Amino acid sequence: MCTKMTDFNNIQEIWNLQKDAKPEKNASELIAQAEKHSKTIKQNHMWTIGIISFTVLILIYYFVWTKSYQFNSLTFGLLLMIIMLVFRIILEINSGIKFKRIKPDLSLIDYSKKVKHFYEWRKKIHLILTPIIYISYFIGFTMLLPAFKANFSTGFYMYCLISGYGFFFVFGYFLIKQIRKELKLIEFLNGIK
Repeated sequence: MCTKMTDFNNIQEIWNLQKDAKPEKNASELIAQAEKHSKTIKQNHMWTIGIISFTVLILIYYFVWTKSYQFNSLTFGLLLMIIMLVFRIILEINSGIKFKRIKPDLSLIDYSKKVKHFYEWRKKIHLILTPIIYISYFIGFTMLLPAFKANFSTGFYMYCLISGYGFFFVFGYFLIKQIRKELKLIEFLNGIK
């Protein structure tokens, strides 16, 4: 009998040592945080669209400036780069529209399902389409190099070569980092039932 009472006292003592389970945030704070997160994602989409659009304009300007109207490696490389970037812009606009349709005032379960569906779609983009776009753009840039070598000074050609490929590797690093971040978010959302 004494052993049972000691066990009970030990259990009671452990129970009393627990902290009160109070939620760190209330519902309105969670909704505000979701809205803030949504705003950040929308801004990131707009920045991405803006930067890619600016790059397309530069490539089109270069295409017109060089009067590359005959079909050669320069023309094909520029067109490949432009088409891939326009395709990426379309994907980002579509992604922004899909994300805008998700309302943060849904129940946690419904909101999580919709966000999870959105990021599952983004995962397909990142794992299938982004590598195709990235490699095609890389091929297009590589096709420009013979024309650069023939028409630019050695110093400027080397600058284009080093900065172009350097950009690809640095951008690739950040792209992989962003993809991993979104994949972790999908994993987290899978835990919400």
